[in-house]
Formats: sequence, C-alpha cells, structure tokens
Amino acid sequence: MATVIHLQDSTDTFLHYLQAARKHHTQADIARHLEVDARTVRRWEARQSQPPRYVVSALQKLLFPLFPESNAPADFTFIDLFAGIGGIRMGFEAHGGRCVFTSEWDEPAQKTYLANFAETHSIAGDITKIEAAEIPDHDVLLAGFPCQPFSIAGVSKKNALGRSHGFADETQGTLFFDVARIIAAKQPKAFLLENVKNLRSHDKGRTFDVVLRTLREELGYHVQYRIVDGQHFVPQHRERILIAGFRDPNGFDFNCMQLPEKSVQRLVTILHQENGTEIAEKHYTVGDKAKVSDKYFLSDHLWGYLQAYAEKHRLAGNGFGFGLVGKKDVARTLSARYYKDGSEILVSRGKNKNPRRLTPRECARLMGFPDTFRIPVSDTQAYKLLSQAAVVPMVQEVAKLMVPYIKSRKPSEVAEVDFALPKGITSVNKWTKEQLKVAFNLYCKIPFGKMHHRNPEIVRIAKLINRTPSALAMKLVNFASLDPAITNTGRKGLGNASSADREIWDEFHADWEQLALESQSIIAALTSAAPGIFDALEEDVDSTESYEGETKLAQVEVRLKQAFFRRAVLSSYQGRCCMTGISEPRLLLASHIVPWSKDKANRLNPRNGLCLSALHDRAFDKGLITVSAELRVKVSDALKAYGDELFVRDSLLALDGQPISPPEKFIPNRDFLARHMAEVFLG
Repeated sequence: MATVIHLQDSTDTFLHYLQAARKHHTQADIARHLEVDARTVRRWEARQSQPPRYVVSALQKLLFPLFPESNAPADFTFIDLFAGIGGIRMGFEAHGGRCVFTSEWDEPAQKTYLANFAETHSIAGDITKIEAAEIPDHDVLLAGFPCQPFSIAGVSKKNALGRSHGFADETQGTLFFDVARIIAAKQPKAFLLENVKNLRSHDKGRTFDVVLRTLREELGYHVQYRIVDGQHFVPQHRERILIAGFRDPNGFDFNCMQLPEKSVQRLVTILHQENGTEIAEKHYTVGDKAKVSDKYFLSDHLWGYLQAYAEKHRLAGNGFGFGLVGKKDVARTLSARYYKDGSEILVSRGKNKNPRRLTPRECARLMGFPDTFRIPVSDTQAYKLLSQAAVVPMVQEVAKLMVPYIKSRKPSEVAEVDFALPKGITSVNKWTKEQLKVAFNLYCKIPFGKMHHRNPEIVRIAKLINRTPSALAMKLVNFASLDPAITNTGRKGLGNASSADREIWDEFHADWEQLALESQSIIAALTSAAPGIFDALEEDVDSTESYEGETKLAQVEVRLKQAFFRRAVLSSYQGRCCMTGISEPRLLLASHIVPWSKDKANRLNPRNGLCLSALHDRAFDKGLITVSAELRVKVSDALKAYGDELFVRDSLLALDGQPISPPEKFIPNRDFLARHMAEVFLG
C-alpha cells in the first residue's frame, strides 16, 4: 500500500510527512537526510519546536521512492478530484483509463482510497491550495464536487441552522470554481462532473445557470447534462445529475446511454445471504453461515422511538418516517446520516422482530462496488463515505459513452512532418548520446523540485526511451550537479555525473540552437506528436519571425525551438514572473535578454532568458526597464516621467532597485545583461 501524503494547509502539515517517513525510516536516517541532529527530529515529533519550511519539501523527496512505478498502458489518462473512495475512478478505469492525479482532503476517504487503488502518486489534499501547474496533463477531468450545499437534505439542514447554501456556502459551494480553474489551465479533452439532482433547481435554477455559463461561455466547452436514477443499475432510488463536457465538438449524446429497466435490481441482490454461501467478514457477519451480526439489529428503545416518531408525523400529515424494506423492494437514497439510526433503509426481519441496518458491505453493494472493495475504516466512517460515493455501474455506462470521443485524436501539425528516430534511442545498455540529449532536454524544462520518478512527463518519456523513470530522474539530478545555479545554493544533486553527461552539458552550451532542435525533434518523433508538444506555444511566438514562404518543415522547426526556449525559461523561474511573482501562465512570456534577431547563436540559450509578465516583457523589450549584473531592476528615466500615473508608479516604478527572483537553473548571463543595458535600455 502506498504511503498517504496529506497536502493540507495547516501547521501540522509537516507532521503528516514526518509520520509517513517514520513508517519506513528511523529518526537517525531522517536526520541524516535533512542534515540535522537526531534530537532535532525528536523535538519535531514531540511538537517541542517548529521545523523550517524546507523540511516538508525535503521529506517529500525522501518519500518519493516509496511509491511504486507504473508503466501500465492506458487508452487515456484522467484526474480524480473530490475523489471520495474512488467510485467515479472505477467507472473510467473499467474502460482503459489511468488515473494520474487524485485530490481528496478527508482522511478516512484517503485511507479507503489507498486500500483499493495501487497508487503511483500521493493523494493531494485541499484542492483550493493546489496550483493548477502542479497537476499533470490529462485527457479527462473527473469531479464529484461536494453536493451537500445543493442536496435537498443539505439545503434543509442549512436553512434550519440559518446557514447559507449553494455558492454562498464558503466551504463547499465555491469548490466548483476550483474545478473550473483547473479545466481552464489544463484544457483536458473532456470532463465529467457528478452531483445531486437538486443542483439543477437550487436557488430557482440560478446556481445551475452559473455552472453552465462558466463551463460553456467562459471555458468554451461543449456541455450536456442528464439526470439519471441509479435505480437503473442498483436497488436504490438515487437521482444524480451528470455533466459531460468536451473541448471539441463531437457526436456525444447523453440520450444514447443504455439504461436497464428500473426495479429489475432488488435488495435481495445486495443483502447477506446468511446461508453459508458467503464467508464471514469482519464484524459484519459471523459464524459458519455468515449471519448478520447482532450489532446491526435495532434496540427496543430505538425501534420504539422511530415508530413513535413516524406516527407523530403521520397524524400531523407529514411524510417523515422510517423506510422499512424487504428483499423484493428498492431502497430509498442512502444518505450521509445513515450511521445515526439507519432509518431511511431498515431491513425487515419478520413480524415481532426489530429490523436492522444494512451492514457497510451491503451499503457498498448498494452503490455498485464489488465485494473485493476493501473497507478499512469504522462503520460510522464507512456509512458516511459510501453515502457520498457515486453509483459505480452508472459511471461505467457514462464512461462507455464518452471514451470513444476521448481516445480519438485529430492529427497534429507535427504529424505531417516525418522526424526519423535516431539509432540507439531505445538502448537498454549504456546510455546513448541520443538518450542523454532527451534527458538534458527534460532537465531544461522540468523544475528541480519535480525531478523525480513519479513525474508524469518523466514516466512517459522514460518508457519511450526504454529506461525506468527512476533512471531518467536520476540522470536529470546528475545534470543538476553540473549546474552552478543549483550547486551555488548548496544543492549538490547526486554528484554522479559521468563524463558522457558532462559532454552533453558542454555540447548544449556550445550550440543551443542545434542541440535544442535535435532533442526536441527526437521527442517529437518518440511521442508521435502527442498533445503537449506545443504546450502554450502560441502565446510566445516571436514577432520577428515570419513564416511566409517557409516550408512546412521550417515552420515546425521554428515552433519546436520556441517551445523548448519557453519551457526552459519558465521552468527555471518556476513559472513566475521574476519581477512581480505573477504565476498565471497565460500572462507569462519567455523574454530574450539579447533579442532573438540580434544573437542567433544564443536565442535558445536559457541563460538568455527572463520569465516576465506580458507588461514587463514589453517594457523590457522597449528599453524602459532592464536588469543589472547584480540581478536588480533598473527603471528608465523615460518611464519616470509618468510618475504621476498611479498604475505606472505601482507596477513599474516601484520595481526600481528591487532584486528579481533568481531562477533555480540557468542564471542570466552577465554579458547578455550588459548588452541589454548598453544597447536597448533607454537609461
């Protein structure tokens, strides 16, 4: 089982990592890894002192090797947001998908999830604290975002407590916008959102209008929705709204869902047989015949209370009461309060016998989970988690309908150009020069903190060059040991760089133009121009480059080069403007210090680049600001003439004399900065 990693925004975050690490390492081992005294680790565990910020990142790196590698083939990839116990995931895995990212903040849900899915990635916690850039690229986004703010029961309870609901609920309702934020940033081919039926009618339909407007008009997806009753698949009346969206128009139609007749499934199919045909499980069933444990039988007191409560409301003309069901019946909707008294689904045991609750195993069956699904938590937790899960066979049917449109691809522009694969690219013996070129290309484009064997890009490329993700990740860290920008901060990498590694390092630095193109072309050929080759490229096409009259190959070569430069520069600055800290990728540019047209030998050299917002890129390009050899911003006197303008004063003049945030790789070349100061800056 994989180690649970809780990414929660609290002062105890480091303790989650420390406790996870202590399952596999001694205090002395951890102390050596962190380069501290073992007594310091003991004080952290005892909460006697607070560790510095770097500890969380360092512990995370220590834990990475604990996660198993997975090279399992997949028809498509997906992420699982508000994952719960994985009901939606199971539906899409059944049709060939592979999960590459999971977010779930609830600890019992995490425990159950990891007991059932062999993870190659940690479970991220609070999605509101996770930057979209941290989420791997994926084909499909799946999200069963919290439904309590919109459910009939949830709205009634919040009204009674005088609390807001829907999008006015600050802790749950607005989580939809985190889904929208991730869709906007990652642009998956498709998404599937699941929620309660009441979402459509909540606040007289205004809430749902906001949802659809956001998905259709702001994000530009082609969206359909349908309310489906789980009763088509399981013996439970459970209506849910399913919202499917596709980035590109296609023939998807919710009306093509194959829905079995309702009420064919009856409770007898999910109840314990109690005749010896099942093996006794936990405390759910006992004895040779696996009889339901007495603990699930209602006490005389509780049964008497429920009957009196139901009679009181019957006389008042209300519909409140318990739901008594037999083997041939269909159950009401399993709710989050089931653990309290089980009143909505009570199994009849015959005349003069108190009814019983469903066991957690029966609840799992009622949601369509197979008996192989593990339930490692208490009954109370299990009831809550299962009541919030998706009906698995219903999701499988939706996935069956969606997957053909997810797997189909339009041929990309690169596919029209035939890049030949070099010999030795899949060698299993000594690293070949071609493999090292690919590795160094990745080194340039991946932040130092993400050079680990679980990084999806490393996993994908490693498979293509016939190396393990661990070996490729180690090669990147070896390159880091050659990078002064890394080593000058005290980070020494692994220190195992070979002479071949040094040779590739030197070749790239001697001819960035040629080596960047070669390595990009190899990757393009390896991936058959899979989506992602030109990620965010259009925003950074240099205006001085003209495609007119160029051959198709020449155009593609230019785009490959620009894609390399953009990713190398943005990766070095960790995706943030070095002057303002802005991290919105659509506002960021890989700016050349010495213009593209002025120094062709260094136009792909990452040391000739700064990560700037569009505004500051323009100001830098026009000589209104520059960066000194000491990496401080200098503002032109020409710009200071506009000091009475508030925006100019706050966004540009305030930067004068301030240090930039230095890159973690490829420190700007001082000669390039001096040339900009002398040739471009207006002084």
